[in-house]
Amino acid sequence: MDTVPTSATRATWDVLRGPITPDALVLGAAEVAERHGLHVHRSDPDSLLMVDNGGAFRVVARWRPYTQDRPDTLSHVLPDQQPVEILLDVHPGGQDVAEDLRAWLRGRLRCYDPAELAQLTASMPLLARYAVPDTHLDGWAVIFRDHYVENTLAFLLALQRVGVPAEWMYALAKGDRTRNRDRVHATLLARGYHSGLLDNTLINAPESRADDLAQALAAVDAFIDAAHSVGRRVLVIDDGGLLAQGYGHADAPRRVDAVLELTVSGLKRITAAGAPVIPVFNLARSVLKTNLGYPEIADSCLRRLRELLPAVKVIGRTVLVLGYGTLGSRLASALRAQGCQVHVVDPEPLALIAAAEAGHPTYRTAVDAMRAVRPFLLVGATGEDALTAEAIGSLPDGVVLAPYATRDFALLATDPQLTETVVEIPGIGRRYRLRSGAKVTVLGDGRSLNLFESDAIPNQGYDAYRAGTLIAAKALCSQADVTPPGVHTELVDDIITTSGLYDAYYDTYLAAGVHTWTAEAGLAALSGTAACVVGYGAAGRLHARLLAEAGARLTILDPKHQDLPQSYRSFRHGVEELPAEVAADIGLWSVCCPTADHLPVLQSILTHDSAPRVLLEKPACQGHEIDAFVRLLDEHPNARIMIIDQYRHARALDLAADLLQEYAPGVPTHHITVTFTKDRSDDIAVGRFIDRTYGVLGYEWLHMLAVLRRFLSPDDFAVYLATRPQRATLRAIYDSRLFVSGLTEHSTLHTGDAVIHLELNSSITTPAVVLDNVPDQIGGWRRGIRPADDRQRYLTVHAGRTQVTVHLDPVTTASGWQLNRNHHRVTVEQDGNVLHDEVVEDSPLRAAIRAAADALTGSQPLPPLDLGPLRRITALAEHLRAQRPERHTVPPEPTAYDDTRAVAG
Repeated sequence: MDTVPTSATRATWDVLRGPITPDALVLGAAEVAERHGLHVHRSDPDSLLMVDNGGAFRVVARWRPYTQDRPDTLSHVLPDQQPVEILLDVHPGGQDVAEDLRAWLRGRLRCYDPAELAQLTASMPLLARYAVPDTHLDGWAVIFRDHYVENTLAFLLALQRVGVPAEWMYALAKGDRTRNRDRVHATLLARGYHSGLLDNTLINAPESRADDLAQALAAVDAFIDAAHSVGRRVLVIDDGGLLAQGYGHADAPRRVDAVLELTVSGLKRITAAGAPVIPVFNLARSVLKTNLGYPEIADSCLRRLRELLPAVKVIGRTVLVLGYGTLGSRLASALRAQGCQVHVVDPEPLALIAAAEAGHPTYRTAVDAMRAVRPFLLVGATGEDALTAEAIGSLPDGVVLAPYATRDFALLATDPQLTETVVEIPGIGRRYRLRSGAKVTVLGDGRSLNLFESDAIPNQGYDAYRAGTLIAAKALCSQADVTPPGVHTELVDDIITTSGLYDAYYDTYLAAGVHTWTAEAGLAALSGTAACVVGYGAAGRLHARLLAEAGARLTILDPKHQDLPQSYRSFRHGVEELPAEVAADIGLWSVCCPTADHLPVLQSILTHDSAPRVLLEKPACQGHEIDAFVRLLDEHPNARIMIIDQYRHARALDLAADLLQEYAPGVPTHHITVTFTKDRSDDIAVGRFIDRTYGVLGYEWLHMLAVLRRFLSPDDFAVYLATRPQRATLRAIYDSRLFVSGLTEHSTLHTGDAVIHLELNSSITTPAVVLDNVPDQIGGWRRGIRPADDRQRYLTVHAGRTQVTVHLDPVTTASGWQLNRNHHRVTVEQDGNVLHDEVVEDSPLRAAIRAAADALTGSQPLPPLDLGPLRRITALAEHLRAQRPERHTVPPEPTAYDDTRAVAG
């Protein structure tokens, strides 16, 4: 913002710049004016007046289009809205309202807009890959403390997609002067996050700024208390500053529940504060950060150093690197690669040995080094006080100091006895005159130089590290109850290794000829698209997260849901009441409301738009509505509608089909069993998820048919769907509340000379029965990842002596071994011997939405809607209703539980 004042008695003006529409500007100004008892008048299309009741001007706002000097993001994205230049002409008596308007505009204009956020998500595909909903985070709140850079914002948005609501995340900046820290802060606040500051200097020297530290920690205390008061546990992702204050120790007045530690300096603080009594996952010393994080950090450090020294010769000159740890060793190697003569100082013998054997002259102290050589540059990479008072007195005139941790050269700023004068060099750093008469320049603001007025590491460079942090966070939340207190490193390494992250990293960025860093196909087409999710239950929340991840601008509709998200535009009414201007902007509809509402909702959508693009959850409609549904589609031939069929896209089923051909080539399939069970007793007891039209058939049976069709030819599957239910043997459990709560179907399918026996089982009131054997290779298996699974989903296919089994997420063996969510197990057995046992990571729902979005937003004709499975379950339901025992024709009171087992055929 530029400010140009005039005399105190006349009007003053401010100039602000950023993307905003005139309508949004007028609306915001009106809200500000109302708080001050003023009125807004639109004097012409490019200005507005704030006036009092007597008509006196208090503030005049004028605006005009403005062209940015350059994009304000790392990925060179231009905002969707036209940037404008806004002139605020402040008249006498208008100072208070002008300041209020300025504050609102600063926050509004500095927010990342949807196009920028979409590209931010697209620029970190590994993070997006793992940002899938995870129920283990449902009951958690998160305190996240790190530098305010773009990849930090991307990580927090990913946490929200995983399942932590924005209002239960508290982001704390560390105080570094990163380039767009104000944009990150403004965006977080606008999206409903808490955002504040806990400066590193408060952590390093708490006695010097006790009042500031107390104020910052009071806000943290309030957040922890609020979370615990509603039953949420608190995960801290930090550099150790919060743990150093005692939040992880036995005698703490309030305690957090788990911690992810990101930095080595944080580990030192934890050690100094005593052993924690909560689990701490150590990312700082992890294989991930060491091998993929630190090279990118070192690269950013060196790039920023060269940017700040454009006039300085580097090749051939002497550099002193203070600290030969993970970062210092990489900086030493990089500086030598640029032609520098690199000398190393470190008090640790093993570090000195490593540096010497790498070919560097080495010293135990900086004083010893400066007696031997005259460096032009000192690089600090210790995280401690790298220079003593004696060493500062030995600095040569003109030397440049480049700190990469807050404490490296802190003594210069904190001990006035060492310096005579200090001059601020805007955008560069500080120049000190020492008592010795030498002038030295400290680049930056005394903190990590790569973060000084910069965004440091490229988003893609930190993609793997942020994705690994997310993987570790999800694992820690799922295992917090069974993980012992203390610091864990090997466990973190194992979790990340078995997640598939390293393969994904290589395939995404390094494999020859592969360029897949942008958003995934299909989802990329949604960047900036206005999408409306109808129904905000479990399915609606999943759809909303995936669509938001793809960059869609979301609107949420749900007349029955009282806890609609603040981060998206939301309406507590149906589609028919949606304002016409809102409906006209919707480019994709996602219908996730109860099945009974699907047809009316679709009719309302078609009233707004005769050619909409619609994602429709299963079932498409109720059985008695199929003909009306078909007629509606026939009347709107330009409507593009797809029914989500997640298991049609399951990679585990693809693998199973391939393995069947590999281990039983040419052998016909003779038996297929599909079993999907989920104990919904608790939900049913409170009236949730009750389907009295289809009973058990309305929950998982369509998914079971989608699995079955993967192992039948199209002709055989069509024959099966057309077979009258009377031809099958059906064992049903009739339930007074649910019609049918359990069903087993036995069918025989004749295919040429072969016969295939089909068995389909589903229940919604009985506990899951675990059948899998214990894995031979433990790998990614864990005990106690989550409470006992209340569902089982598995398939077995028999072909001769070969049996292929697919156990779909969630996976638990009889002995309690579990896989993380979105992991599936595929085994091959012959004569009781396991020949193949593989874990597949995949989110079928994500893949299904991606494929449907790709098709809907494309120009190719869509395949006809396949209502065959829906007609099948409708026919089964009608047959079962006709066979229902007489004493269930009149439903008893809802509290009376009764069931009857019957065989129909």
